Amino acid sequence: NPITVGKNFKIIIMAQFSVKLKNTFNHKGTRFEKGIQVEILSKQTSVPNLLSAGKQEIADAFLRKYGVNIDNVYISNNYLEVTKL
Repeated sequence: NPITVGKNFKIIIMAQFSVKLKNTFNHKGTRFEKGIQVEILSKQTSVPNLLSAGKQEIADAFLRKYGVNIDNVYISNNYLEVTKL
C-alpha cells in the first residue's frame, strides 16, 4: 500500500527477494539446474512462493533471466530457497 508524503508524492514499500532452485529436475525436455537464481521486487512483504500471489513474479523473473517458463510447471515450494535481501 502506498504511503502519501505531502500533496504530490507517494512511497510504495517493496521488498527484494532472492529465489534459488534447490534441486535439479526436468520438465518436458527442459532441464532446470540446481542453483539457478533470480531476484525479484515484490509489493508483498511476506516471502513469495509458488502457491501465493508471488508465483507470477517468480515465473516472470525466470522467463526474463533464463528464457524458461515455469508458470505451467508444477514445482513444490520445497524446490525453492527464498531469501529476503
